Order: sequence, then C-alpha cells, then structure tokens
Amino acid sequence: MKKITILFLMTLLPMMASADAVEIDGIYYNLVTKAKQAKVTYESLYYNSYSGNFTIPATVTYNDVTYSVTSLDDYAFNGCSGLTSVTIPNSVTSIGNYVFRNCSGLTSVTIPNSVTSIGNESFSGCSSLKSIEFPESVTSIGEKAFKGCSGLTSIFITDLAAWCKFDFSENNSNPLFYAHHLFMDGNEITNLVIPNSVTSIGEKVFNRCYGLTSVTIPNSVTSIGKSAFAGCEGLTSIVIPNSVTSIGGSAFSGCTVLTSVTIPNSVTSIESSAFHDCTGLTSIEIPNSVTSIGGWAFCSCSSVTSVTIPNSVTSIGERAFSSCSGLTTVTIGSGVESIGRAVFNNCEELSKVYCYAENVPTAESDAFAGSYIEYATLHVPEISVTAYKATEPWSGFGTIKAIGDVPVIEKCATPTISFADGKLTFDCDTEGVEYVSSITPPSAFNSGNKTVSVPTTYKVTVYATKSGYEDSDVATKEIEISGGFVGKKGDVNEDGTVNGTDIQEVINIIVNEE
Repeated sequence: MKKITILFLMTLLPMMASADAVEIDGIYYNLVTKAKQAKVTYESLYYNSYSGNFTIPATVTYNDVTYSVTSLDDYAFNGCSGLTSVTIPNSVTSIGNYVFRNCSGLTSVTIPNSVTSIGNESFSGCSSLKSIEFPESVTSIGEKAFKGCSGLTSIFITDLAAWCKFDFSENNSNPLFYAHHLFMDGNEITNLVIPNSVTSIGEKVFNRCYGLTSVTIPNSVTSIGKSAFAGCEGLTSIVIPNSVTSIGGSAFSGCTVLTSVTIPNSVTSIESSAFHDCTGLTSIEIPNSVTSIGGWAFCSCSSVTSVTIPNSVTSIGERAFSSCSGLTTVTIGSGVESIGRAVFNNCEELSKVYCYAENVPTAESDAFAGSYIEYATLHVPEISVTAYKATEPWSGFGTIKAIGDVPVIEKCATPTISFADGKLTFDCDTEGVEYVSSITPPSAFNSGNKTVSVPTTYKVTVYATKSGYEDSDVATKEIEISGGFVGKKGDVNEDGTVNGTDIQEVINIIVNEE
C-alpha cells in the first residue's frame, strides 16, 4: 500500500509548481542564484491563473537580489485560456515546450529579438492567435509549435534569408500552414526573390503560402527542401537555376495553377511527389542529367499531353505519371531499365508510346492499368518487337510495331567556338539549343592575391543542350586574347598597368558580350 501511495504522489509532482519556485508580483519563477537568472515557470501544470494582457518584466528582485528574466520554461502559461496578449522582454532567449499550449484566448504575442528558440507545441491550441512576428534571431522552431492555431491569418518576418533556413519537419510546426500569407516590412510577399546568401531552401518553409505568385531562386541555391512550396495554390511560375542539384520530395506538390517548370540540367533525380497534383502544368521538360524519377513525381498532372523521358533515366518510380488524364504521347529513352507499379495508371487518353530500350524494361503488371492500351500503339526498336510482344504488360498494347521512320531521340550537334574582335561566339547546327560553357583558368581571377599573373591563353569548353535531345559532345578551344587588345599585353583598359581591373574586363568581354 505504501508503494502505491508513493507512486501516486510522484505523478502529482509535475502538476504543482516547482518546490524551488517563488512568486513575485503574481508570476512564478525558478531562480538561478549564482547566475542571477530568473526563469518563468508554471503555477500548476494543469491550472494557471494568468489572464488578460500580460507583460513579463525583464528583471525581478527577490530578497534584495535582482535577477534577469532569461527564459519561459516548459508549461509556463499552459492552459491559460483567459490570457489575451503577452509581451516578452528582450532579456528572454528561449521559449520552452508547451509554454502557451491551449491558451485559447491568446490573440497576440510579442517575440523580441533576443529569442533564439521556440519549443515543441509552444503555441499549440492557440486558436485565437491572429498573427505572429518572428525576429531574425529565432533559429529553431519545435515540432507542432503551432498545431491547432486555426485563427492565424498572417506571419511577419524581418529577414527572408533567415526564414529560408528553417526546416519544418511537420506541417503544423510552420505557422504558414494556417496563416497562408507571409509579410515582410509590412508588405505581403507575392513575387518571392530568394536572397543570394541562401544556399538551401528549407523543408516546408513556404508550405501553403497562398500569397505567392512567382518565385525566383538565385544561383547560390543548391537544394530545395521537401514540400518547400507544396500547396502554394497561387504560384504560377518559378525559375530554378542550374546550381540546384536536388529537388526534394513534394517540393511543388499541389501547386495547382503552375503551368510550366523547366528543370535545370544540374538535377540528377526528381524525388517522389515533386510535382504531384500540379493540375495546371501543361508541359514537362526533363533534362538529360536526370537518372531517376521518383514515385508519384508527376501524378495527377492532368493537363500534360506529352512527356519525353531522356535516355539518361534508368528507373521510373511507382505512379510517377498516374492519373495524367490528358496524356496522349509518351517517349521513353533507351536507358530505362525498370518501371514501377501503376506508373501510367489511368492515363485514359494514352494513344502512343515510343520506347527506345532494346532490352525490354521490367514493369509491374499494372503499369498501364486503366489506360486502355488495347487501343494504343507501342513503338519499339525493330530488333525487340518480338520480345515486347511476349512480355507483360507491354504485350497488352493493341498494336506493337517497329519504330522505323519515327525520329529517335536526337543528339545535339557539337557546337563551334569562334573568337574575334574580343567577342566569343558559339554556333550549333541544332536549332533552339542552349549553351553551357566554362572558361579557365579561373584561379587567376579568384586567387585573392594583391598581384596576379594575367593569363593570355584561355581554354573555352562548351556543349549544347535542348529539351528532348541528348546533350552534344563537348567542344574545346584555346583562345589567345592578347592580340585582340591594344597597348601593353594584358592591359585591357589601357591605363599602362595590368591589374585586377583588367582581369574583370577580360571576364566581361569573354562571358557577357554577344
């Protein structure tokens, strides 16, 4: 019986104020005597009497000793349904777990620039909270921090770069999940331009930000996090630079009015559900750098009519193009080895499939389920017609014939390089290509030394790329630039010296002039 009584008492301990807590002017604190710090704590874990408009002081005095208020400890205002507003002083650096949980009457809270962390479920259940401002000092926001904050309508930030760095592991950790509108300097962000200082866009950081209409990502960014722009239902366009190598799962899922996206040649894989339910997407351009397409990647992109999967792709994940109800033509490159289950499930308008793989790709039996392929035509290499006819589900096509005169996936012609009158020119027999070039030696430009040797010979490399085509072979040319300028060798601006200004001018001439 004693053992049961002891256990019962232990369960009550967290419900009461800490034995070391003291009450000063109606607020309970845990005092750290040596550091002279005061931490706001709870009166009772399940019952706190704080109410109305509440201001936490920056300092408190107890027994003639002054303490600095540095944190709001776990559960400090938990369940204070009568609390309407809270002002936190600049002395506070952290807001603990469950601090304002179920403060259903809380309409506003001021978070100072001193706060660096906000704990788990800190504002969970604050259903009356209308807006919240995050200072740039905040670097971490805990799980479910804003769960159930259904009254939120706007989020205010002071530093866009700082906001981009957040990783929200759950939807209800990000207040935008409810607020949908992000403001900076008093203005709603609609045309989002990511700052150059950002190298990665965090997970779910702009999730369900309905106000966004366009996004421009700089060359400094190398990765876009999972669900970073998922559910941005007003987003119509986005510019993804060649610096991006990774697009996270569900990154643009549910961007229903997004009409076109160009995936840069730097991306090697399209993760699962990356463009799932982008119902406004009319064209999909998959570059030759991509080797795998994740499951559900373009599922339910109902406005897409054709898609070309380049030779570089070796696997297509399950349901990658499932329910693309407007899809009529699919071109599958020669490198595809496996196709997951239900990849082209319910593509009801599918009429032509061109598959250039001589070895029949392995495919689940339901790869084309619900797509009426018995009325469609499959075009395959002549040498492989018999093999496709004998292999399910390919054998289910109404007609299987040799590709014959149907154009194969062409390779861009190798470009030429010419240099005259200080101008660098690329040309290619394949029309409509883009040129990807580099010029060396870059070390001379970025050495950081006070004095550098100015190179006179530069190595230029370039290749041509075009959607639906293989990249061209790389063309290389060495260019002597000294003969193209007057005066002292390397003295581009003719000031009698060769220095960093001349180097920058050389770069501008070679790279930027037409």
